[in-house]
Amino acid sequence: MDLNPKFQITWRVPDGGQRTTYVSDQVPTFGADCRDLDVTVEHDGDVWRVWVDPEYDLTIESATATVSLDLQHADALFLNGYNSWTDSWERSPRANIHGLWGTPRSIVGRWVLDASGDYRFARQDPRFGHQHGEGYGYLRFGQAVSLFGECRPDTGLTVIYEDFPENTISLQKEGPNRPLAAGERVEILTLALVEGTLHSAFARYVELMGIRRRSAFPLVGFTSWYRHYGDIDAATLKRDLVGVSDVLLAQPLEGVLPVFQVDDGYAKVGDWTQPDPNRFPAGMGAVADDIRSAGLVPGLWMAPFVCEKESRTFAEHQDWLLRDSSGRPVMSGSHWSGGYALDTQNPDVREHVSASLDTAARIWGFKLLKLDFLYVAAMLPHAGKNRGELMADALDLLRSSVPEGTLFDFCGVPVVSAFGRCEYCRVGCDVGLDWNDTLHMRITGRERVSTKNSLHNTKGRAHLNGVTFLNDPDVFFLRRDVKITDSQRTRLLSADSLLGGVLFTSDDMGAWDSRQVSIFRNALDTFARRSSEFAPQTTGRVEGEAGDLSDKPIGRTQDARGAQLNLDTCSASMTQPMPDIDMTQPMPDIDMTEPIASCDDEERMAVSDITEPMEDVAGTTASPDMTVVDRPLMVAIEAAEEGEGPGDAIEALPGQICKSDEIEEESNG
Repeated sequence: MDLNPKFQITWRVPDGGQRTTYVSDQVPTFGADCRDLDVTVEHDGDVWRVWVDPEYDLTIESATATVSLDLQHADALFLNGYNSWTDSWERSPRANIHGLWGTPRSIVGRWVLDASGDYRFARQDPRFGHQHGEGYGYLRFGQAVSLFGECRPDTGLTVIYEDFPENTISLQKEGPNRPLAAGERVEILTLALVEGTLHSAFARYVELMGIRRRSAFPLVGFTSWYRHYGDIDAATLKRDLVGVSDVLLAQPLEGVLPVFQVDDGYAKVGDWTQPDPNRFPAGMGAVADDIRSAGLVPGLWMAPFVCEKESRTFAEHQDWLLRDSSGRPVMSGSHWSGGYALDTQNPDVREHVSASLDTAARIWGFKLLKLDFLYVAAMLPHAGKNRGELMADALDLLRSSVPEGTLFDFCGVPVVSAFGRCEYCRVGCDVGLDWNDTLHMRITGRERVSTKNSLHNTKGRAHLNGVTFLNDPDVFFLRRDVKITDSQRTRLLSADSLLGGVLFTSDDMGAWDSRQVSIFRNALDTFARRSSEFAPQTTGRVEGEAGDLSDKPIGRTQDARGAQLNLDTCSASMTQPMPDIDMTQPMPDIDMTEPIASCDDEERMAVSDITEPMEDVAGTTASPDMTVVDRPLMVAIEAAEEGEGPGDAIEALPGQICKSDEIEEESNG
């Protein structure tokens, strides 16, 4: 790795003129009026800090670090995507990212497709070898990685650009969204360059960021979204609750929390304290009471920084809406009746957000809050804050609004901003009721609904799990009214149980037959044993307060079973043939208006038997060593790449799987 990065600072003088200054360890600062900016670079181990001390008032637009890396010989390149939904997995350094390139502007505008990603502020380059991401990334050479990242996302977000022909990676951080005063010394870029295994390098990077995970027990349970979407009411949820509690509480729940989560549909988006009186005549507190009485943890979905056009919030509080430079309300997307961003710097909005979360957590009694569409707080720099500052401020507002011990599951959030601020975080896009959505939907951006992409992200961001938060990979399906194959169902459940910290479904658990329950029980056993390392310890950011650890997991407790799944030492030789499993047993009849999707070539593979105790390579019952126990699961995950059979599984570590050229060509349609 190049240990002499080059730095470029772009700034504006009071008359509006733009200036650029260049500096490195070995080259003196130069450029127009460079002395007026007074740049200092400090190098300490793995970190480079860039400071400015201007001679007069000026505005920093961006600070860029360029690093020379051997892209030509790297096995894979990982660039973290902006949003938790953004596709993020290892690709070939020679690959490209399409994004919305080629999607008609009329379509983008009509459906607001560019709102949730980085399309409005990052350079979108469809050329091969010119990929981009946000916050951090790494190059992999065999089992070693060269990791690069910006350490202070709370002071500004960073876009990373690859230049394969030039063999460089550039990290461009946004400047403060305000003029710097003369003599105001400010650290405008904090660059980390770390080498090692992925496990050790990422752990070191997080340490340099000054972040520790908020400790919490892994979650297992049910969310209403993919079963009912927005069509929910109290009676429907009560019926679901019976089946969920019957199945969940019959399982050994060592070290995990069983959850029943109510998703969207109980209120107009933005009117969180005003649930639909026809659907929920007794209110949401009664729903939480029912869940708690059934022995489960009550969870509730909210999108605190958004309101929809048909909400009372939108109708009565137009002054709460975030507006662009032309005074037009900023749309967050085309969801619901049309989503609109709230201005999180408006004191009335902040009170509205705080009151909504306080009502849900303290008055109604929901212990887990899934907080979605959080990116809207950072859509537009304003009020003297850049995107990174706005996002950090908004997420801290959420935490200050709830009682100690409330659990957060962030979704639709800039991932690096979420580090250390939530117990759980989604790491991929929404799954769908089919494998990869329809062909015309595949041009709707990097954040689109796709079960296939969600599975790739579960693997691609596996290194975050238990380090920055517990990963929420979204749900698995065992039911039959989804158009995915048996192999795809198995791989989805396998990845969730092996690589995540949340194991959720939206199936009607009460309708599962004994075989489906057995499949779930075996996956839960693997999930619980692997997750035993995540027992609560110290919580929060280094400078933050410790969270409430008074809650204990429901169910029996015992000493942790199974060694930690060490990403540095886990065996990469996981190409053992998998035994067949017959998943063609009759299921409850479903009215299918479309035929089940046909299998792709990679689906014609043997499916792992995850209903029986797994055996080690000698044929005896596996010991608690997770590198052996999860060998068949790893084969299923490894074989998930397009065109692979079980004999072609790539020898790589979890989260490092790369067959990039084929994956990228297929995923771009």
